[in-house]
Parts: sequence; structure tokens; C-alpha cells
Amino acid sequence: MKRGHRRAAFFFAGIVAVLLLAFFLRSDESASLQSGRSSSDGPRFFAGSNTGSFAMASTREGLRITGVVRDARGPVAGVQVSASRVDADTLSERPCPRTPPGHEYSPQRMRQGDCWFQELELEYARLVDAREGEAPVLAQTVTADDGTFVLEGLSPGALTLWALGDTGAAVQADIPAGRDDVTLTLENGVFLSGTVVDDDTRLPIPGARVTLIHEAGSRFFDALADVRGRFRVGPLPPGRYLRVASAQGCQTQAFREDVWLDADVDVTLALRRRHRLKGVVLTPEGLPVSGVDVHLARSQGPGETSTTRSDGQGRFAFEEVPALPHELWTRTRDETAHGQALGTPPEMVVLRMEPIEFMEGTVRDEQHRPLAGVRLRVGGHHLGGQPVPEVLTDAAGHYRLGPLLDRAVELRLLLAHYTDRMERVTLGAPHAGPWDFTLTRTPSLEGQVVDTEGVPLAAVQVTLAMTREAPGRIWEPADVDERTNTSDASGHFTVDSTHEGPGKLTVTARGFLAVKLPVEVPSTGVRVVMNRGASVSGTVMDATGRPLSNVDVRLWNTEPQSGAPHSTPVDSRGAFSLGGLEAGHYVLEARLRTPGIEHTASQPVDLEAGMQATVSVRFEEGRTLQGMTVGGDGQPMSGARVQACLLLEDIPAWQAHAPDCTVTGESGVLSGPDGRFVFKHLTAPAYQLIAWKEGHAFAPSRSQGGTPDNTALLVTMGQGDVRLVLERRPRLRGQVVSDDGTPLPCKVLDRGTWVHALDGTFDLPLPDDGPGRTLVNAKGFFELQRKFVVSPGRDVDLGMLWMTRSRTVRFIVLNEATRVPMAGLDVAIHLSDNAPRPSTIGSLFHFGRLDAQGSAEVEGVPFEAATFSVSMNGGPEQGETDVLVDAAQETVTVLMPETNR
Repeated sequence: MKRGHRRAAFFFAGIVAVLLLAFFLRSDESASLQSGRSSSDGPRFFAGSNTGSFAMASTREGLRITGVVRDARGPVAGVQVSASRVDADTLSERPCPRTPPGHEYSPQRMRQGDCWFQELELEYARLVDAREGEAPVLAQTVTADDGTFVLEGLSPGALTLWALGDTGAAVQADIPAGRDDVTLTLENGVFLSGTVVDDDTRLPIPGARVTLIHEAGSRFFDALADVRGRFRVGPLPPGRYLRVASAQGCQTQAFREDVWLDADVDVTLALRRRHRLKGVVLTPEGLPVSGVDVHLARSQGPGETSTTRSDGQGRFAFEEVPALPHELWTRTRDETAHGQALGTPPEMVVLRMEPIEFMEGTVRDEQHRPLAGVRLRVGGHHLGGQPVPEVLTDAAGHYRLGPLLDRAVELRLLLAHYTDRMERVTLGAPHAGPWDFTLTRTPSLEGQVVDTEGVPLAAVQVTLAMTREAPGRIWEPADVDERTNTSDASGHFTVDSTHEGPGKLTVTARGFLAVKLPVEVPSTGVRVVMNRGASVSGTVMDATGRPLSNVDVRLWNTEPQSGAPHSTPVDSRGAFSLGGLEAGHYVLEARLRTPGIEHTASQPVDLEAGMQATVSVRFEEGRTLQGMTVGGDGQPMSGARVQACLLLEDIPAWQAHAPDCTVTGESGVLSGPDGRFVFKHLTAPAYQLIAWKEGHAFAPSRSQGGTPDNTALLVTMGQGDVRLVLERRPRLRGQVVSDDGTPLPCKVLDRGTWVHALDGTFDLPLPDDGPGRTLVNAKGFFELQRKFVVSPGRDVDLGMLWMTRSRTVRFIVLNEATRVPMAGLDVAIHLSDNAPRPSTIGSLFHFGRLDAQGSAEVEGVPFEAATFSVSMNGGPEQGETDVLVDAAQETVTVLMPETNR
């Protein structure tokens, strides 16, 4: 064989080998993931986006790290050890996502939580769904029989090492590549388990994917929910974990809780279904509009805007829209008409266009001279998150404001040195414009904010307070007029006032002492010098002296009524810094929220003016409290939640708010299969213990190991053998049937939440003794209400609940003159005030938008004749008519007279 052919053959064989290796690796990953095997079957890694990084780093070139994995008994074999690295692209190091107006934050990292919460959750869900932001695994191995390990092929830099065993786990950051003799000590790993359910029906979602992300290390751990929607991942190292759940046909959702997990937890993750949202665009006359862009965005909170285009019949559709209220809007290209509506999929949405209005006119001063630069802004008047309409007057004082979407306009006119003016304007006849306004000159305060070095300070808040009465009167909130502004890039500010005279100026900025000084209005050239004051910095450590990166720091002023504390998170090395402090006596407190208890450590701090203090806070080792949750029969009860709280008398006086000690859903330490629970690092002399579980009630009087009261068991130092008794609560049962006796799918109201009973049978726990009531709702039937009395230890069986059938009447509303459906217009339908009331009454009321056929449905109508009033746009001034619905009618046509909308 020729040399060139031999090289080609070797090259081709190499390619085949690489492809086969990649295939088997991929097949192994897919099999593990699809089998739903969680980390409870042993440590595991899913390559995900890390496959390429690990393949490149697996060569023998580069640096290495050697070490040993131990637990309390010595070296541990068979532990999976890996190395990862966080960088600018990993989840923990990314800057905050964009935030809506008024919620701006400094570009802190997402791990520090200094981002707007809803936007943060959306960004987490998006990144994890795309498998972005995961710290790449650069090397991994398994410990030998003597617990030793070697990680090879590492590039220079700091790494995070992970040890995941069958019974424990460990994570250690900032290990430099090339280091030898690293010791990783296994801790009791935590298991994260739970159920993924449908947010509407609360039914489990089999096959849902759950990804757990270690927030500091940005490592991803995956699991698949089983046929009951259950998942379990672990053991994992203690830490903060973000949870992201996804499923076919559902919106990916992120769930973040500021809790350091050092114990097992069990949670419920609710996902919203995605649906197709359809609609149609109509002209003001009710004809289809083709070829216009239709936009869609969530009506509440942040989110992306989607756009599609109407077809030849004016129809449009958006795919996979989560079942939440959304805002839809459109406008013609020449901006002469617009349409907007709210819709929740899978309903049909009608966008009926209306003419777009503009305002124009001139703004002058009291001498009738035109004013340039007047800002005219429309309040609460926007479309699909678009900017609020506003405009500035030109040199001739002229403006043209629009496009305006409503005839009722709340207009605000703003100009420095002039009194703000508010106007309520109704566009259209009889006043067609122009809209001219006059502004009155007002006294103002002008000045500059600088620091002690004379450097101008921007974005400083400046507040001017003026009394409305004589200067000698005691100031009361009702007598004070406050105006606020912020300094510009050069530190200059202007604050307008309602009148002349003495006032108080308050200037605040983060990291500086607040400045309060008397002023005279009007004034110019006011110079405000801000002092950085005292500061406190330091480190938070655990009982062994190791820095803690999982705590929040609060600095309390011990003076009475001193207000909220200064607060800050710590960085990855446990360091913190607080500035802009006044001289005084403080207490520096570090807080660590864990399941079932909030640990605190504090240190007094005395600050002198301008002092830069360095303080360290160290948590105590404390003691361990063990106990057991048992049922009323004395048998161990698993899955109960236990919380430990400080006594009110042990809460320091300088704390403004006492920690909450109530039953809070899914919080608390979870008792294990043997009913056992453990609290570690307890430092207070006494704690209150409370316990709860669905369908059970805590019985302190029957519990042991402490002193009971009505709601808790008081446990002091030295007491042991804690047994918390939970008694079974009475249950409410019933069978819902239709009028022919067949089981009826329905919803039952349970403590404010509708529970679906697909076969009409329900069995629900009752929370309180005494009188109670329940509501049953089924489509096509009148709502049923039942009252009952709950006695201790006795279930309540409502027996057979017969539902009375109702009917749904469809009202088709047509224009009386043209007989065209009044699709897309708002309508109110209710029982007429001037007609006899039927004997059986449901809600019998509807307010909303007519559909594409100009119709609306009213549910709960009895099989009796009834008279309804139908009015457009919700008021009789826009036209109202009465219509008689006979005892059997299911469709009725309403002819509405012409109106001046």
C-alpha cells in the first residue's frame, strides 16, 4: 500500500473510532437520563454542555491535582471526584438580566440575588432550558481503595473540586491547579425530592425534567419524574440550590429560595401548560384586517414580546403560550388605528381597532409667552409595555402628543421652575382642539451635591419638605409638601416648591451619610457636601474558622426606633463591607437560613465619626437536638416538617421584627423514614418546636421532651428524647353526582384552593374544629354549598351531593342598523332590575369582550324565563337594551342601537 493511501486509511479509522466513542457516550447519557435514575442510585454526571470541555481536558497534558477523600471514619473508596471552573459565562457569575423601569439595580452577579426577582427567574429558566451557564467539568475520576485521587490535564487557575459518594458529598472552591495533598471531607449529603404537578389541576406530570443547580458552583444535576411525578436527587453537598422544572407542553419554570440546604427537603414544583392562542383583527366597522403585526406579552411582570401577522381573513395565532393573562396589541402602519385586548390561552381573542387620537396645542406662561421644553406626559397610558406617550414643546411652545389610545387622557405638564399641572382631557366632540395650557411660575431650590473631596455626585436623591402653614406650627404629615428630584452627572439639582419660605432639605445616597439642612426657598447655589462617614468591613466564619459565603449581614443601630438595619450579602470568601454610617453603638449580625431554623451570630460594634472598623463574626458550634415525630398511636411518622424558633423573650431588643414561627407549607426539617429529625448548631438556651404534616395536627400536650403550650413544645438545654405527636385530622368526604345519579367531575374548594375531583369523589383534610362549609363547582350545574360542623376525631361524610343542572345562554349582539356582529367590543350582561327574579339564581352576570361572532356566554341560567339587560362598554350611557330569555332558550340575538362610542 502506498504511503499516502496508508495515511488516509489511518485517518479514516481514527475518525470512525471517535464517532463510535461519541455514539456510545451519547447513548449511555441518554439511557441514564431517560431511565429516570436519580443520584440516589449513586453519584452521576450528565455531560450536557460539558461534553466538549471534558473531552479536550482529558489529555495527559497540563497540570494535575492530587488528594484524598475522607469521612469521619477515614479514607473512602469509590467516590467520584471532579473539577469544574466558574467563569464569566457560568450562571453564578453572570450580571443581572435587564429589569423593568423603576427596578434598576447595580450589575451584581445573579448568585448574590441583587436582581429583580421575576426577571431573574425567567432568565434562570431560559439559560437552564438551553443548557447554558453550566460550569464545565474539566476532569473527573474515582477514588482508589485508599481514598486517593488524581485529576489530570488541568489548565492553570483556581478550580472547584466535587466529591460525590453514596453516603456523603463535599465541595471545595479555590483549589489551584497543580496542588498536591488536597483533603476533601465528606459531609452528610442532602437529598432534594419532590413532585412536579400541573399548576391548574395539581395533577402530577410524569416524565418532567428537574435540574438542580448549585448556585455558587454552577453545577447542574438532573432527574426525571416518575409516573407519580416524583423525583429525587442526591446526595449533594450542602448549599443553595436553584430548581428548574420543564415538561412537554409546559412552560419551563425556575424556583429559587434563599435557604442554605443542610438537610433533606421535599418540594412541589408547579408548571403551567402551554396552549395555542388564536385571534382575529377587525376594523372599527367589524371587517377583517389582513397583513398587520400583532404583538403578545405577559400582562404582569417581565417577559419577551412575540410578534406574528394577521392573514387574509384577519386571523392570527401564537403557539405554546403559557396559561397566563397576556396583552395583545396591533396598529396600522400609518398609525391611524389600533387595537388591544387581554387574553388567556386557549381562548379566542378579538382585536377590534379604534381610531388613534393625537393632541396638539401650545403651552404658555402667565404673560402668554410660549414655553419651550415643557414635558407633556400621559399617565397610565401605554400599549404592550411600550413607552408612555410624552413629548416636549418646541421653541414656539407647540406640541403634538400621540398616538393616544383612549379618549380619556390623564395629562401631566412638567417644566423646571413652573408648577406641575395635571389635566383630565376627553378627546373628540365637542372640543376638537387645539389644547392650549398655561403654566404658573413657582419658586425653586437649586444647588450641587459633592463629596468631601469636591467631586460631584450623580443620582443623589434630594427631597425638599415645605410646610403649608405658618413656620411656628408643629409639622404633621398632612401639613408637609414634599418634592423629590435627583442630581445629574455634574451633581446639580433643582427642586420646585409650591410656595416660598423656609423648608428642610434631605439628601441621601448609598454609601454616604444622609444630610439634612434648613433652606430658604427660592435659593440658588446651595452646596451640599456629603461625607462617607464610618464604615464596617470584615469576614463571616463558621465555628472552625472557615469563611462562609452563604450568609446575609445586617448592621443594627441599637438606638430605639432607629429603623431598618443596613444589610449586604457576603462574597465568595465571606467578606462584606458597609459604609455611610453614623457614629454610634451597633450590633453586626450574620444570618443563615436553613430548613427549619435560622441561625444567627452577632458582634457589637462601636463606631466613631469617620471610623473604618474591621470586625469578624464567627458562628458557634452549638449543640445538637435530636427527636422523633410520631402519630397519635405512637408509631414513627415520616415526612413531617419540624421548625425551631427562638422565644420572644430571647429575641434581642435591637431587632425590629421577630422571626416568624408559624406553619409555612414546605419549610422545616423533614423527618426521615424512622420519624427521626435533627437540629444542629443550636446556640440559644431554649427553642420552640412546632411540627406539621398534611392531614395532621400538632399536639404539644401529648408530646414529650419539653414544656407544651397551645401551639409549640418548649425545649431547653439538657432535655432529650423529644417526641412530637401529630394527630390525624378529621377528613371531609363526599360523592358528587348529576341529576341522573352519575358521578360528576367537579372542583371542590379546599382552604381557598379549588381541588379537582375527576370522578366526583373527594376526600380532604379539615384544618379546624367547629363550623365549616365547602363549595362544589361543576360546568353546566349550579354551584353547591354545604355547611357542616367538625368535631375532634370524627370524619365528616357529606354522602351523595346532587348537583342541579343549569344552562348556558349565548347572547349574539348585532348592530341594529347594519346587522353586523359587534365583535371585539366590551359588553355587560346582567339580570334586569325591572323584571321579576327567577327562583334559582346563579351568578347571571357577564362583563367582557364579545368574541369574533359578536357573542358572549352567560352560565348558570335556570330553566325559567328571565329578562336580561345588555349594555355596551359597561354603561347605559353608551346604549342599553332589555331582552327576554324564555325557559328553554340557549341562544338569543340582541339588536343594539347605534351609539356614539
